[in-house]
Amino acid sequence: MPDVSIAYWIFSAIAIFMMGLMVAMNFFILYKHTMEVKTWKKIEYQLILLRVTIDAFNGLSGGSYLIITVINLFCDFAPYNVTFMFGLVGFNLMEIRSFLAAIIAIERVLATTIPLKFYRYRSRVSNSPIVIFIISTGVACNVVLFKICGYRFEIVPGCTNFNCATPICFQRYSSITRMVYSTTNVCFSVVLCYKLFWLGKQTKVSPDIRKANWLSLTDGLTSFWLELLPWVCSYYGIIDTKPLGPIIGALRTTGRVIETFVMLKLMRKDVVTVQPPTFSLTTRNNLK
Repeated sequence: MPDVSIAYWIFSAIAIFMMGLMVAMNFFILYKHTMEVKTWKKIEYQLILLRVTIDAFNGLSGGSYLIITVINLFCDFAPYNVTFMFGLVGFNLMEIRSFLAAIIAIERVLATTIPLKFYRYRSRVSNSPIVIFIISTGVACNVVLFKICGYRFEIVPGCTNFNCATPICFQRYSSITRMVYSTTNVCFSVVLCYKLFWLGKQTKVSPDIRKANWLSLTDGLTSFWLELLPWVCSYYGIIDTKPLGPIIGALRTTGRVIETFVMLKLMRKDVVTVQPPTFSLTTRNNLK
């Protein structure tokens, strides 16, 4: 068995446990709000449920990658290329999910800042362009990795996580995309945070809108503390994560579990729906 640090076992155990918990909770949310409550029929809420779906399958692929990697330390359970592909699928889903979360943050800010115009036009806009865009970000990862960087499943000695198993070329690309979606999510979450507290004092906001805003805000905060900051420390060499195993994945998945827990709490009593604020008949006529 290769010599690995105690930190590797600790962060691997945390990541696997958190991924299992995330998968269970997200599938419960999907069952509750697709089979029972039919929340998915509301176009304004479909992006959030799509994010939940991606999180569930991201947990499945990422957890499989970690489990197979641990087993391979004791015996040749699966070829390296097969193990790597499980990790790549998880990375692709993480990329798709992260860009989707950034789009949701932008949408929530618009819904809070200009609700009249937003809800007037949002119901007419299909989610298809958004879905096509986020899928393209996942496909782009494979193109960069195999075509541009020319990756051929080379084993990196001493590497105990997916990031260091990829070539430097791909790590630079992923750092750029991570910076784009993370900073977008965090910046718009800061704006949303201000609007939430300001609106809470100035006006009466629909409970459904407030719940959706809190879901997006939670995502932004966890992305900053448990994804962006650890990645910056790793990328700029402040902390050497190469021997620490899936520390970044463990922290990021912990953030996803916190988001899912908040979502379960908000959905516990009421069905979370995103609907336009209630306006008087005079206001509606003035909008026409």
